[in-house]
Amino acid sequence: MNFLAHLYLSGSDDEIMVGNILADRSKGLVKNNLSEGILNGIKLHYAIDHYTDNHPVVAITKKRLNTSFGHYAPVITDVFYDHFLAANWKDYSDVPLEVFAKKCYSVLRKHKNLFPVDFRFAFIYMRFRNLLVSYRTIDGIKFAFDRMVGRAVNSKNLHLAIEELKKNYPLYEEEFKEFFKDAIKRFQNGL
Repeated sequence: MNFLAHLYLSGSDDEIMVGNILADRSKGLVKNNLSEGILNGIKLHYAIDHYTDNHPVVAITKKRLNTSFGHYAPVITDVFYDHFLAANWKDYSDVPLEVFAKKCYSVLRKHKNLFPVDFRFAFIYMRFRNLLVSYRTIDGIKFAFDRMVGRAVNSKNLHLAIEELKKNYPLYEEEFKEFFKDAIKRFQNGL
């Protein structure tokens, strides 16, 4: 899953949230300098990734996308699923997405020194573009895919992911909802 889902599944604990986002950027990080909460967030991130990678519905989505997008199928799945979470946010939270995103940006900003420099710059951009909220629109995720095309190797057909989403929108949305219901049940109480 992508940023929004990881942040959502972090619950209300700021340090869990930080660790959950820090996990993919923690290579070389001196972990004995981190709080227990941040370490638990890192563990939660890996547990969410493992759960997602082994969920049968996610496997169906990836398999369908693999035909056209090969090794980018998991990345596209992550973005699609974050889109559906953002687009259906009211089904999952009483807190408006804009308020949730603002809180996330504030929490991550307070802990910015834990993150590598490249993520700090990406985070500034994430806040500036309000990416967590922008994911709820097709244009928002199109923008995300356009940025990936500029950075990724052999990604010439990545821009076609939006057309694939539009073509099979109800199918992908149903798969997301089925998976995310299970993910919430699995992680509602943390690890």
